[in-house]
Amino acid sequence: MKKKLFIGMAVGSAVLVAGCGSTATVQDNTSKTSDLTLEQVFEKTIERQQEMKSVKADMQISQEMETSMGDESFAMTSNSEMTMETVVDPIQLYAEGTTAMVDSESGEEMKMPLKMYMTEKDGFYIYEETMGGWFKMPSEQYEAILGQAGMMQNDAAEQLRQLEQFVKDFTFEQTDDNFILTLNAEGDKFMNFLLEQIQSTLGETPEELTTGLEGTKIENAKYVLTIDKETFDLTNMVMDMVMTMNVEDMTMKIDQSSTIDYYDFNSIDSITIPQDVLDNAQELSF
Repeated sequence: MKKKLFIGMAVGSAVLVAGCGSTATVQDNTSKTSDLTLEQVFEKTIERQQEMKSVKADMQISQEMETSMGDESFAMTSNSEMTMETVVDPIQLYAEGTTAMVDSESGEEMKMPLKMYMTEKDGFYIYEETMGGWFKMPSEQYEAILGQAGMMQNDAAEQLRQLEQFVKDFTFEQTDDNFILTLNAEGDKFMNFLLEQIQSTLGETPEELTTGLEGTKIENAKYVLTIDKETFDLTNMVMDMVMTMNVEDMTMKIDQSSTIDYYDFNSIDSITIPQDVLDNAQELSF
């Protein structure tokens, strides 16, 4: 059951961004218009991404998951809020927030605070409130996480280029301050691309995950990207997705919505793990 739930989490956590090639529809009350096409905006955003050294972000994620397996079924709702700081090279991360999980039958809510540090030099540390302390992830888990984080940061521009295949699927609007890119994604071509992105993110894909992905269907998905017209910074990303999965005798439906606000670009020089965390963290083992 844990392996099957992992498959659902892996699919549900996939994040995509994209672009296309027409001039932007001007929204009402817009006086500062641009003649750039979406392809041009896309390229300039890629160039800006390559210049990115650090960023802060606020994230909100809500998710409803319904799972049935034989005669058993359960549902779970979760709401997460997180603030993150990231330095690109070398990879450094600090995140703090909470996740509230609600059992749909009992209505019982369980809140879990989250704190974590990650640096290429010192490793990955996470605070576990129920155990009252900091823990260090084993090196093999850390290296996998670091590899994924490095790929997402360093290859972001290349991933954006790959997404140009969806050029005809986007709408493109502009306001005085922003370009707005919207994708309503349905169909096999988007699903196939999603599977490829998940597999490339995970690296060597376990057979169980590959099997699970083959039984996945996206019922609907929507992505909205807001890009600053002056700097070409990606300032906001909204992602809504409903997907179903069939893995052997398990059926899972995931309805997920997330919003990420990016700000304070290139304002962080470095992220340092506090000495007391380094000194007192216990080693985790699996």
